[in-house]
Amino acid sequence: MIDTILTTEGCKVEIDKSGIRAVLKFEFFLGNTASQTPRNINGVFHSNVVTQQTVSNWFAKFRSGNFDLTNEQRGQPETKVENDKLKAIVESDPSQSACELSLLFGVSKQTILTHLLQIGKMKKLDKWVLYEHKENQKQQRLEACIMLLSRHKNESFWN
Repeated sequence: MIDTILTTEGCKVEIDKSGIRAVLKFEFFLGNTASQTPRNINGVFHSNVVTQQTVSNWFAKFRSGNFDLTNEQRGQPETKVENDKLKAIVESDPSQSACELSLLFGVSKQTILTHLLQIGKMKKLDKWVLYEHKENQKQQRLEACIMLLSRHKNESFWN
């Protein structure tokens, strides 16, 4: 990601994340503290380029002896809810609430709702049922309208 920033002289400077990290490393070697550094950098660029938390994280990394300026790869967190297991539990007792399921799996209610959506379940009349796609419903309505129109042509409503 490249940011265009105005300097104190009004010049436009393009800086990317690796450039900001190099400046953070420079500030670290100068002996500046993690609280001074964001003020120094943001003051030069007249923009909120770095936050206190970002500087603290990078300074902790530098203090440990790691001066590599690349980010560690982060993946999606490991899921605690197996969709197959959730589907079996919901199908065995569809009247369970999302709160009950969240307590059972030890995750938040939102996590349960996300996984229920992934397996195609939605709450209707206090039970978890298979979600019907709107495309299917639109097709059924269209067919019903066509049937009613053709019936009206064959035997008029007014006769």
